[in-house]
This record gives sequence, C-alpha cells and structure tokens, in this order.
Amino acid sequence: MIEILVILATVLISITVVGRAGDAGYLNGSLQRGFAGVSTQVVSANFLISYTNFETFIYACLDGMLGISGYAFLLSFGVLLIVWINNLIEYRQAIV
Repeated sequence: MIEILVILATVLISITVVGRAGDAGYLNGSLQRGFAGVSTQVVSANFLISYTNFETFIYACLDGMLGISGYAFLLSFGVLLIVWINNLIEYRQAIV
C-alpha cells in the first residue's frame, strides 16, 4: 500500500516535470517525453524509498508512533494526492 502511494506521488510529479519541459520546447517527440517521464518517475521513486526512508516514516505514522501528528501527515498526504489527481484531470497537469 505504501509503495503505491509513493509511486503515485512520483508519477504525478514526473508528469508535471515532463509537461513543463515539453511546454518549454525541450521535449518535442513523444518518444522523448515517454522516456523522460519514465526516467523521472523511476529515479524519484527510488530516491524517496531508499535514500530518505520515506516509506519507513509513513509506516511509523500508520503504526501510531508519531501520534496525532502522524495521522495528520497521512491525511494531508492523501488530500494532496487527490488534489493533484483532480488537477491532472481538470488542467492536464498535476501541479498548477
């Protein structure tokens, strides 16, 4: 479950990065955009899971080790993902 949240967040971030680079004219071909998007997502997901112990922090929040602030973080992270998905549907980019 946690891996899905991390991957979803990094997919939304990579869509924004690649979209902005495409709007600036750096990525003109669809193959270049696809490669850039996948590369950005894989690198950022591996960074979040391995380097920063983001997954461990989320598990600690779920287990109640951080108290009410941990649950507030999980709630705000979920709301953030919902807002990004809504922006992706409405505005065709995750972060407006």
